[in-house]
Amino acid sequence: MDERVLIEAKFDPKVKVYWYLQGMLVHASLVLAIVGIFTLPLWIVFGMLVVSRRYDAMEAHLSERSIHLQMGVLNRVEKTIPLEKIQDLSLRTGPLLNAFGLASVQVETAGGSAQQGADMALPGLANAQEFRDAVLSQRDKRADGPPRGGADTTDSAVALLTEIRDSLARIEAGLAAARE
Repeated sequence: MDERVLIEAKFDPKVKVYWYLQGMLVHASLVLAIVGIFTLPLWIVFGMLVVSRRYDAMEAHLSERSIHLQMGVLNRVEKTIPLEKIQDLSLRTGPLLNAFGLASVQVETAGGSAQQGADMALPGLANAQEFRDAVLSQRDKRADGPPRGGADTTDSAVALLTEIRDSLARIEAGLAAARE
């Protein structure tokens, strides 16, 4: 079933430079473990290509019932998180993200473990605050709205409960007659 997209997440192209510098820091720290002597020059040459491919592969949007994320070049990840499962939406920044004017939205769900961290991370969003507010607003609308099944489901549930009540009344009357 195709859902209507309410808002697309926009990833800021500056996130590519952020990822590149982040990779530089990782590979520079690996120099201490000797491995970085080999990986740092490779990262300097091919790092921007890697982060550009990563950036091009990222997609996220909010639909009427869930958040969808697609990312990854070699290991493709597609996640869908229903809005009613969302416990927390964090807007995160840090010194490096702030330097580029970027933010990350972290989505945590019911049943997600604290050791794993966020269930979904949307790094480098250009519209981070807008996207976060839209998700929270849509989640609240769904929570406050009518039952998911609609009027037909409610009517059939009432009919079933009435039938059960009547059956229990007949059983009680039969038990009372048997006791006499």
